[in-house]
Amino acid sequence: MAGFFDFLAAVGHAIWGVWTLDSATLTWLEGRPDSFEIAFTIAVLAGASILLGDSVVLFLNRVRGLRFAFSLLLNGGAMVLLYVLQAVVIGLVGSLILDSPPVAPFVIRGVMLSTAPLLFGVLALVPYSGPAIARFLQAWGVVALWVIVQQLYDVALLPALWVTLAGWGVMQVMSWAFARPVAFIGSKIFALVSGQPFMLTGRDLLSGHPFMPLGQNVEAQETR
Repeated sequence: MAGFFDFLAAVGHAIWGVWTLDSATLTWLEGRPDSFEIAFTIAVLAGASILLGDSVVLFLNRVRGLRFAFSLLLNGGAMVLLYVLQAVVIGLVGSLILDSPPVAPFVIRGVMLSTAPLLFGVLALVPYSGPAIARFLQAWGVVALWVIVQQLYDVALLPALWVTLAGWGVMQVMSWAFARPVAFIGSKIFALVSGQPFMLTGRDLLSGHPFMPLGQNVEAQETR
């Protein structure tokens, strides 16, 4: 039991370090044998916060049952895929323009740590201020990743910035480019399983949750 509470305390310490952009946090984490588990826990909690916000959106738009579960599964899987892709790009770009790049597990761990600001992701549901909060959290996460990359590669802030922006930029482009294909594939799978239509609306693409199809009923409610 003491080990469990020690782990929770370590997770809290790591979260605070990322929130405050403390560059010493990564050095401290590297001295722990459970560093990957700590970073993974932070990423899971951040994802849960975002998906909790998504679930409320789905609930308010009367998405229930199988459609509800499938929407969360699709959105969660897409989010994980995007962050894995971001880690891959950071590793590749870092190996091309920086000396002595870290091995892949350390890059993946760093990307997972940078999701700590998204623990507040559920606040994106705040009326009127939600989109601004979501953008702030994304910017906060990018700055945190910038600090982490600088520590991972042991370089100055400017070279670390180029690597960070490359990873973030590819993530944004992929999110935009694959929004409709992912929604189309999800619609086909859902239709085969349930026999009901399932589509991505223009509102979804602009909502900040591009991989979360809400269905035709959202647009129907908007026109009433």
